[in-house]
Order: sequence, then structure tokens, then C-alpha cells
Amino acid sequence: MDQSEFRSVTNHLAQSGLTFKHPMLGCGMLLDVVGEQVKLPVERILELVGLSVGPLCMQFWLSADKDVACDVRYVAPDTQILTFTLGGLTENEYEQASDAIQRLIQRELDRTVALLVDLGGETADEDDDALVLYGRLPLGPRPDRVQFRTDRLSAVPAVLAGAEVTDLGNGLSTVRWP
Repeated sequence: MDQSEFRSVTNHLAQSGLTFKHPMLGCGMLLDVVGEQVKLPVERILELVGLSVGPLCMQFWLSADKDVACDVRYVAPDTQILTFTLGGLTENEYEQASDAIQRLIQRELDRTVALLVDLGGETADEDDDALVLYGRLPLGPRPDRVQFRTDRLSAVPAVLAGAEVTDLGNGLSTVRWP
């Protein structure tokens, strides 16, 4: 994603109630390695994402005191992984955030490989990468479910072994393991 593409993502999420700019402070927030907030102009954060300088963690806001953390990682040329952490939200906030992310996936379906849902946060990043990018099942914990583009299912036969697959009818299929 370049700067303008990430701006499009942030604008789309904002339409669903997840704003990139803090509602009271009027700036963006990166999280440093110990989880402390670093206030930066939104344009600067967009620029950093566009430069693919390395992993970044930022906040999207439901309100001035409720946020969703988003990690942006780069794992291969032209491949970014966005990980949204929805912990600490009420049921309504969780639904609002997950609906916003689901709408983003639908809008970006042609550029999306998969959406992983790991409610316990137990799957390691490298196992997620192996599953989504290389079609290998993790040896340890697996995500609770993965939504793949339906047209890509034939590219991941090892992932489907023993899995329950449900066509969602919107270009996505959910894969779950017993």
C-alpha cells in the first residue's frame, strides 16, 4: 500500500466509525515497542506506512477513550498484513469494529488474501503467514476461522484437509478446523 491507498483504507474505516485521527486531539497515534502512544500528524503516519519502513502499530478510534490497535507488517514484496486487535471492547464496540473490518475486506476483496479471526490471540504471526501466504497449516494453535476468497480455495488444498468450509456467498468462504 502506498500513502494514498492507506488513506483510502482509513477513510473507509472512518465511514464505519473507526477513525484514524483521535477525536479530541486531532492527531494520529502510533504505539511504540512498549505500547506508549506517540502523537504524530496523520499525514506523517500515512507517509510512514507508504514508505514500508517496517512494522508499525497504530490506533483507530471508536471514541476518545476506546480504540482498536492495528499492526501493519510487511512480509514480502508488495504484501502487507494488517492485524486488528479488538480486546477490551464491549460487545457493541466489538461488533462495530468487526463490521467495519468486514466491510473493508469486501471493498478490497481483489487485493485481499484472507481474513484470520483468532479470538484467543494464540496463533503466532509466522504460523499465520505460513497459513495465508504459503498454504501450510500451523503445527500449533490455529485461528478460530479464516475467510479466504472463494476463488483462491483451490490454491490452498493442504489448508482444507479436515476443515469445514462454508461459502458466504459474497466472494468469501470461511474455513474452520475441528
